[in-house]
Amino acid sequence: MKAVKSKKFSEAILFYTKQVNSTILVVDKTTSVRILDQQSLETLGGFKANINHVWYKNKVVDFTYDGAYFAVITEDAKQSRLYDARTKKVNIRINRHHGEVTCVAIDPKGRYFFSGGEDGRTFVSDTKSSRLLYTLPTHVDTINDIKFSKTSYLVATASYDKRVQVFNYATMTPFASLKGHAAPVMKVEFLENFMLCSVDKNSSAVIWDLSEQKVFKRLPGIHDEIVQIASNESFLFFATALGFVIVYDLKNFEQISRKFIKVSARITFIEYDKEQNYLVVADESGELSYYDIYKGIDKMQTYMNYGDYDKVYSLTKDNPILEFTDTYKALDEIWKKVYEEASLLLQKSQKDEAMKAFGSFINIPHKKTRIKKLFKDYEEFDKFLLMVKNEKLGLAYSLVNQHPAYKESEVYKAIEKKWRKLFTHAQKMSLKPRAKEKIKELLSPYRGVSEKTKHIQEMLVKSDIFTRFKNSIIKKDFKMVFELVKVNPFLKEFPEYFSVISFGDSLYIKINKLIQSGNIHQAIKLLKVLVDFPDFKEEAYTMLYDIELRDKFYKVLEDSNYIEIYKLIDNSVALANTPEGIKYNNLWNDDVDLSKVYALNGDVIGIDGILDKYKDISSKYMSIASIYSLAYMTQIEEAIRRKKDKSSIEKAFKSYILYFGLDDYIGSTYELFCQKYEDVQMILESLKKGSKKQWRPSMRVIDILE
Repeated sequence: MKAVKSKKFSEAILFYTKQVNSTILVVDKTTSVRILDQQSLETLGGFKANINHVWYKNKVVDFTYDGAYFAVITEDAKQSRLYDARTKKVNIRINRHHGEVTCVAIDPKGRYFFSGGEDGRTFVSDTKSSRLLYTLPTHVDTINDIKFSKTSYLVATASYDKRVQVFNYATMTPFASLKGHAAPVMKVEFLENFMLCSVDKNSSAVIWDLSEQKVFKRLPGIHDEIVQIASNESFLFFATALGFVIVYDLKNFEQISRKFIKVSARITFIEYDKEQNYLVVADESGELSYYDIYKGIDKMQTYMNYGDYDKVYSLTKDNPILEFTDTYKALDEIWKKVYEEASLLLQKSQKDEAMKAFGSFINIPHKKTRIKKLFKDYEEFDKFLLMVKNEKLGLAYSLVNQHPAYKESEVYKAIEKKWRKLFTHAQKMSLKPRAKEKIKELLSPYRGVSEKTKHIQEMLVKSDIFTRFKNSIIKKDFKMVFELVKVNPFLKEFPEYFSVISFGDSLYIKINKLIQSGNIHQAIKLLKVLVDFPDFKEEAYTMLYDIELRDKFYKVLEDSNYIEIYKLIDNSVALANTPEGIKYNNLWNDDVDLSKVYALNGDVIGIDGILDKYKDISSKYMSIASIYSLAYMTQIEEAIRRKKDKSSIEKAFKSYILYFGLDDYIGSTYELFCQKYEDVQMILESLKKGSKKQWRPSMRVIDILE
């Protein structure tokens, strides 16, 4: 595929983003920042930070959505920094990593600055106050990637320890620890429908279901190094070291193309622009290119209008994503109708007319193969008709097995209808004494048909089973009905069985209409019946659970039961995504953000005033613990800065660790304490440790130094 537009730079582009003022911001490997016109790609302005990134496999630079702040790793990788883009002054320096800094990131709303390192630690700072807030759960090896979800406050870290950690950075609580890779995890990307994709050093990709916190699917290995990932609501894109872009369908995670795009050098950046349906690709040669993923759609529609179907299919060879468009689906429907029409003509031995019916499809190679097979199948159709006419059904069914296309013919449907009618009559006869010979005579035309003979023999032997089967249907004991069918497959030939299946389908449709109309009580009653139908069992239980949960949720909403509302939201992704769930989560997140302001000033009383209403909600305890721990850490750091009494600071360290455990933040603060004070004998590892999981609001104190 050729690029729609491109621009060449002297150095490799490492970062690209659209700004709020409809301009483009790009950063190259020397940290030269350029502002580009979105249409012409002409340079409008910029500046140089003069940091040369020799190693940039990971994310070494990031910008806020409005261009106000940018994060970068220093040239020696010993420090990460957050700059004010207007003043070019450093607002935050992170030099707490043991080893090199490996990646940086800023959350989508520009509130938090993340710094990951070789030590497996990720420090999180507040962009406005420039204060260190907390650390993410520690990996035991290097952090390789940091990514954020598009619709929630989740951040994922990928590490050399073969794990992916997912964390809610708004509430400061762990969400999931995902283990399923056999090699170091190098890249991670949040997908639609609460899914996540991670790729390891062997270029093996895993798709995770975050609601279940387990592997959803493993993609086949790719014989190239995956260096970047991008996605939209329909497709997943892998960029490789050899310059290829591989694309997958997000509905079934099947590969659509392994050479969707090819550029001349290692890809350094890839992103999807949903406004223009462009895939933006940058490579090591300095080329920045835009690719229209639906390139050819206009031509496709024109060819469709003129009936040039062969040209439509030729377009999909150049761009396989066109097969996922509504235009292509419309063409597929035309093909199905033409195929059905031709089949009917062949059943009437009108071969010339059938060939004409295919029209321009005849010139399409992959359709030509299908057409040839259809004509070949129908070469013996006259023979099939003769066998049916002479009631040589054993031979007729044998031909059907050789040519499955005959199953769509009216003749085949007629003999199947006759079979069911005769079999139903035989079933009724089997309930009467001494009817065996009459049944054999009645069904003799089907004696040579192996699949029918099996059912005949089972019926003659198990006539009492049929009686139980009918009685179970009368009693609407569908659980017993399907248990009998499972053990006795011949029951599937009875019209009663088809009636039961039809009843299940109509029940499912009725339930959905009841739910849409708001008649939840009646829907629940019918769902309790539907769970006995194997084809609907799993979905029915899911619907039942969801309805009962929502019903309970709306009742607690009516009662304004604050505690129960949050208990339900915090334990159900479905409820959290309802308008009411989003509303209450936004209220909670706003309170958390406000309480962080007080925490950064060490003001415990201020925090109390905001979070007091959550003190009885157990699902919030860990988040609340994180807020108070931040306040106490602020108190300790302020005490060190003011050179307060050493013993009171040591007591504060002991209290902190007793309340919240030993984390990276307290560890790095203790190192600062040792630098400022002489003769520190306390060993943190030997102190009694608590944890944020065990902390309760009743344990809070006003001042941790007292």
